[in-house]
Amino acid sequence: MRRENLLWLFVLPFLLSLFIYTYSYATQSRLSGMGDLSIVVEDESNMINLWDFSGNPAGFLEDEKGSVIRGDFDWDSYRIRNLPENDYANPESVSKYKAKGNLYHNWVSLGYRKDDVFALGVEGNYNFRKTESKHFRNERTSPRMSIVLTQRQDSITYYGASMEYLEDKWDFRYTDSEYRDKARFKDFKSEVAVARKLSPEVNVGAVLGYNSFKSDRETVIPNSYAIWLSGQTMVVIDDKLKLGLETTIKFTKADFKSPIDEYGDKEKENYYYALLKLRGIYELTTKLNAGLFFSDNEPLVGFYYPVDGLFMPWSLEFKGRHFGTGCSYQFDEKLMVALEYHLRDSSRPDIASEIWGYKITSLNLGAEDKLSDEWLIRGGFVRTELRVNPDYFKHRLTWENTFTSGFGYQPSGGKFIIEFSYRYAYKKFPEFLSDDLKSDRNIFGLSLKKVF
Repeated sequence: MRRENLLWLFVLPFLLSLFIYTYSYATQSRLSGMGDLSIVVEDESNMINLWDFSGNPAGFLEDEKGSVIRGDFDWDSYRIRNLPENDYANPESVSKYKAKGNLYHNWVSLGYRKDDVFALGVEGNYNFRKTESKHFRNERTSPRMSIVLTQRQDSITYYGASMEYLEDKWDFRYTDSEYRDKARFKDFKSEVAVARKLSPEVNVGAVLGYNSFKSDRETVIPNSYAIWLSGQTMVVIDDKLKLGLETTIKFTKADFKSPIDEYGDKEKENYYYALLKLRGIYELTTKLNAGLFFSDNEPLVGFYYPVDGLFMPWSLEFKGRHFGTGCSYQFDEKLMVALEYHLRDSSRPDIASEIWGYKITSLNLGAEDKLSDEWLIRGGFVRTELRVNPDYFKHRLTWENTFTSGFGYQPSGGKFIIEFSYRYAYKKFPEFLSDDLKSDRNIFGLSLKKVF
């Protein structure tokens, strides 16, 4: 049986379960259909609270009311055109070829809550990616399982714990030779947490976490171990200002091997750093909202997607800053529009270094219109550009235009809800492998949720 067909074993049981339960809210496909908004529009999976904002396990109980089953299923079908093919017998002759691929991202979760005292959450996530061309084929699978527990001690104190395990496998093969390359990574994370209500307007929390990462490519991606302590504060003032703040102190130890002598001794390197994360939404008027977001030392990935999956078992990744701002306007009870600007960058202090950082800018536009009590339609546009930082070359490395759309349906009586999104993305890579390298993608998203 093909692996793509196995995905339906995750999807079909969930679809059948939808007709058993009762009320629900929207899921993450809503924002995907609205231009991938993430700052100024709150969604049931994008709230400013301890769980959605910072993943604090002690906040899982109060994230929603009642027990919930939900799922998100994404299919990204892409084509890569104008890959260069050199003829070494005739160096001046360069031909071009194509590659195509699919990425499936599917997850199902169940949240059980009892008497506003105890909560248990279980999630299964399965990613599968496959890229093919006339010269090679590669596959990547990433199953992940996680569990979270929350217990209320009294009316103002909550305790929580969580565990997560991810196994990432990558398999590369040439079609005209016996050459085959494999990579495998294992990632385990656990956290214990506490939360306390200082007042009806202020919640605070703290998390102690541990992470273990194992790699069979230690010369490139070393084994590492990390421990961190973070604190969170959530503030709501007169329903006009919502603010989330998180600070983290993290210690990481990594085991490096020499890329020249992989059988040599390991060298250990220790890292200490602090992180800051902030998100706020302020109601300027009854119709106009403004939002702000900041995070430092955030993973920046996907620069060269989907081309990055052609040759590397991992995505190019840097740590950097993320600044975002935006506003939303509610024209009437039905129509809402929003605009966001995002700047993500990683920089190097030594401008003479051969290794530079990256700067990604994006402009996100989104709209949602309520056609009736049951139907909503959405649309949006995202413009993204990538440059080096500092910008030595004074031009873009990649740029992408993404057009988004979607709809939501909730039958009368609110028994369940379905969200669908479709995005088309066109991307050019003028400075990567070929001056005319480009890709286009069709991304379908389906989200479902039931509360019982």
